[in-house]
Amino acid sequence: MRRPVRRVACTLAAAAFLYYLVPLRLMRTAGDWAQAGGAVVLLTVLVVVFRRQLLRQVRTGGRTAAHLEALVNLLVVTVLSFSLVYVLLAGHEGQFTGLATRTDALYFTLSTLATVGYGDVHAVGQAARIVVIAQILFNLVYVGAAVTVLGGAVRRRVGDAGAGTGGEADRVTPGGDGSG
Repeated sequence: MRRPVRRVACTLAAAAFLYYLVPLRLMRTAGDWAQAGGAVVLLTVLVVVFRRQLLRQVRTGGRTAAHLEALVNLLVVTVLSFSLVYVLLAGHEGQFTGLATRTDALYFTLSTLATVGYGDVHAVGQAARIVVIAQILFNLVYVGAAVTVLGGAVRRRVGDAGAGTGGEADRVTPGGDGSG
């Protein structure tokens, strides 16, 4: 189990490193339509990858650590992608209040994911609000799917641990009270 944790930590570190290195100057010099198109393409790719991964989790029941690792990796990529879109939107006047840096965008994305919403950073413009709505919808679906997959994994673990132990559950009679 240590290898998946190590891999997730490495993925998180590499993704964060790349997040801070993406040359936003090039993206900011593109026109508004090009930026919007890029954001739509990025979010569409996220939805397609997420859907594929979710279907894979449902089909296999999330039985392996690799599948759980894939869910975590998908979450990391999603958070950083939304953060990049927020940074780009913040470059346009009137879209965000309190969002000026990549760290601000990451903070806002994680606050939205955690449904904390401190209020210090918030969407003001319509484009920013549309992207925030997309993130909230994604979060609802993702969290629901993750809870389902993790719940199934926990149930299987508990079932596997209880099977063949010869514990009290094995001695209960059909009457249910164990009295015979």
